[in-house]
This record gives sequence, C-alpha cells and structure tokens, in this order.
Amino acid sequence: MNFGFGGLSEIALIFMIILLLFGPKEVPHLFKQAARMFAKVKVYTDKIKNQLDEVIKSDQAKTFYESESVKRKDPIRDRYKTARDALTLDARKEKSEAIARLLYETPQYKDARAIMIYASIGAEVETRHMIAEMLKTGKRVVLPFCKENPQELGIGEIADFEKDTVPGVFGIPEPVERVRGNFFKSDLGLILCPAVAFDIYGARLGHGKGYYDMFLKEVRGRIPLFGLAFDCQIHQQNLPFDYHDVPMDQVITENGLLLSKEA
Repeated sequence: MNFGFGGLSEIALIFMIILLLFGPKEVPHLFKQAARMFAKVKVYTDKIKNQLDEVIKSDQAKTFYESESVKRKDPIRDRYKTARDALTLDARKEKSEAIARLLYETPQYKDARAIMIYASIGAEVETRHMIAEMLKTGKRVVLPFCKENPQELGIGEIADFEKDTVPGVFGIPEPVERVRGNFFKSDLGLILCPAVAFDIYGARLGHGKGYYDMFLKEVRGRIPLFGLAFDCQIHQQNLPFDYHDVPMDQVITENGLLLSKEA
C-alpha cells in the first residue's frame, strides 16, 4: 500500500530524523518527554473545555431565567399600566403636584445641586412643573436620552426646556444634540426615575427596554435613586427581580415616602 508522505510513512520519516539528530540512546527519553507534554496539554484542553461548557450552560440558564422573568413581568406591567392610565387628567395633575411637594422636602433634593429627571409623557407622574421649579431655584437639570446602538442612556444638561429638548426615541423629550454629553454622571446629586410600577421594597419595573438598567447599575450606591409613581402603581409583593435590576433608595407617591428606612 502506498502512503505517500502521509500516514505511516510520515511517522517513519519523523522517527528517522529523531535517530539521526539524537541517536538511539536518547529516543526513549524523548518519547517519555513527549508523552508527558501531551498529557499536560490534554489536561489543560480538558479544563478549558469544561470551563467553556460551564459558560455555555450558565448562558443557557440565564437566557431561560430571563425568558421566564419576562413571562412573569408582562402581566404585572399590563396591570399597572392600566391602573395608571385610568387616572383622569385632573387626578394625575393633583397627584403629581403632591409628589413634587414631598420631593422638595427631602434632604436629598435640598442637598443636590444637579438632578437627573425624566421628561414625562403619557400618564406618567408629570415632571414639567418640577423641571421648571428646579431651573427657577438654581438647580442644574439633567435629562437622559436614549442611544440606539448600544441601548443605553446618555445625559445632557438643559437650561431651557423648550429650547433644549426635542422629541427623541419613543417620543420622549430629550436633550438636543448640542447639549448632549456636556455633563459627567459623577456630578449628579440625585436621580429621579420613572417606572410602570415599584414594589413596597423599592424594586423597579420599567417598560422592558433596559435603557435605565445599565445606567443605574453604574451609579448605584454613589448617587441617591428616587422613584416617582402614583399610589396605584405600587405592587404590594416582591416584583420579579433580575440580576441587572437596580432597586430605588426611595419611592415617592402622592401619599408619602414609600420606604420606611432612611433613603
């Protein structure tokens, strides 16, 4: 049978080269060294393979968990959207003003020189009058904007709501281009967050887009995080909680501060 330069003939050629270079006495020693080396390589490759398998299993478990979490969150989200949307315009206005008054009395608000606040749309707690009050009293006002790729929040400081904002992603007023990126998040003294619902422990349920999650994760523990919501948006049990979710330090409704602990 003709093996050409492959198979057994190739092995024989390598053996002959070893004999010529090292002599017959060294061949057993060289084979032992080669066997030890291949054994070590196999140990390392097996270890790497096992680690990769664990990563894949972990990612699969995480994907499954997140899929299950979405299934649990969606009905709750729908429930509280319906409750919030059922409030009349007058009721939302009255409750929003009550929330603002409570906010202004907190030490975190009083001490903050720069505040990140959302521009409200639809049936959310109304924030336009809060923004006007902050600007009037000398607070620095920072609004978020949505970056489409990657999906994360940027921020920009505004001096005039009408001149410094434009409708952005999802129709939410966002800072115009010229004031985007003009403010360091580390200089924020307070962050006010919207949500579809909060639970009685401060966990937040957003719209499921994930824009706030990464931003809040970076500043958690360094900057006070307050949620603003109507009392009808408060879930009386634990909300489904994912690894990336960030709870609030305090939640304010028209009936007062939700969390009994000091924010």
